[in-house]
Amino acid sequence: MIEVVDSAVERGVFEAHIANAVLNLVNFGVIVVDGQGCTYAANDLAWGYVARGDGLAESGGLLAAESGSETEGLRSRIAGAVHQGRSGAMQIHRSRSAKPLVLLIEPLSAGDGAFRCALITVREVGRASPRLAERARMMFSFSPAEAEIVSRVAQGREPAEIAAERNVSINTLRVQMASAMIKVGVHRQAELVSVISSADILE
Repeated sequence: MIEVVDSAVERGVFEAHIANAVLNLVNFGVIVVDGQGCTYAANDLAWGYVARGDGLAESGGLLAAESGSETEGLRSRIAGAVHQGRSGAMQIHRSRSAKPLVLLIEPLSAGDGAFRCALITVREVGRASPRLAERARMMFSFSPAEAEIVSRVAQGREPAEIAAERNVSINTLRVQMASAMIKVGVHRQAELVSVISSADILE
């Protein structure tokens, strides 16, 4: 049975729950902040980085970088997005991992043209969904080997490293990569990575 939601309050609660559920499906962090860096909303992945002080943190109720020297750059980019509608990007270093976080900071309009908050997406360099190989195989009819190779390349792994891990020659790996590129309809490794990465949104 489907119940029709009539009240604005019930609709608002429903919409908030749906928005939260959708944000928690994506395999990258999402944070919404005001011009000062006060957090309005964050999905579980992003909040995990903040709560652990893993690259990101909270200081005085405002979003900050784990490294104080990077906090100024983060706050400047947030202010630029909110007050000038300017997109920004930066890497955040982490003491808990050798791999940095990549932040994209985009202005969000309230609908009347005024930029009142910023949307920050947080990706861990080299992190990919554990189901990327399976998803790529289904989307492009890859063989299991092609799907595994392509997913590793999309994570930033070098072909020679992948060949050594798989105990195959670099020539065999190149043949499999060429076959995957034909199936995707691209001609260069960078294009292949771009297409495969676009499939790597959901956990």
